[in-house]
Amino acid sequence: MNDLDSSIETREKGFDRKVKRVEGAELEHLERMARWLDDLIRIPFLNIRIGLDPILGAVPWLGDTATAVFSIYLIGSAIFYSVPKIIILRMAVNVGLDYLLGIIPFVGDATDFFIKSNRWNMNLLRRYARERRKPGLSEYFFVGGVIAALVLLIVGGVALVLYSLKTVGNLW
Repeated sequence: MNDLDSSIETREKGFDRKVKRVEGAELEHLERMARWLDDLIRIPFLNIRIGLDPILGAVPWLGDTATAVFSIYLIGSAIFYSVPKIIILRMAVNVGLDYLLGIIPFVGDATDFFIKSNRWNMNLLRRYARERRKPGLSEYFFVGGVIAALVLLIVGGVALVLYSLKTVGNLW
């Protein structure tokens, strides 16, 4: 396939068909958000790019919680591009893994340099995005359930951190 071709060959349920590739400004705001969170600054001599995620992650649990909320927006946007449900689940696992490792002191700070869930999710979105369309009710329920599970994960992480701080405070 050449670079000028704006369609993707797919095989679904035994039928070959072409799906229009989503390009241009339609995904540009999501790309910009992923760049800000994961790839904004290049560290000289190491050839590593970091964004606001590891910088905000330096603020214990609060920074990771804030960046996870932005990541949920990226997952919610995938519904409008006909991304398959299994890919949306994969995107949620990326965010959940990033968040759970991120709230662990010191470990989370180190992993933020290597786990780039927003970049990974943006790559998945670009790879599997089809024509932009209005999703059906079942798709809204599915993505709503995935987002609700991530929100519960975040709330559970915050509760665990607060409980840990309270317990440590009682020891002193």
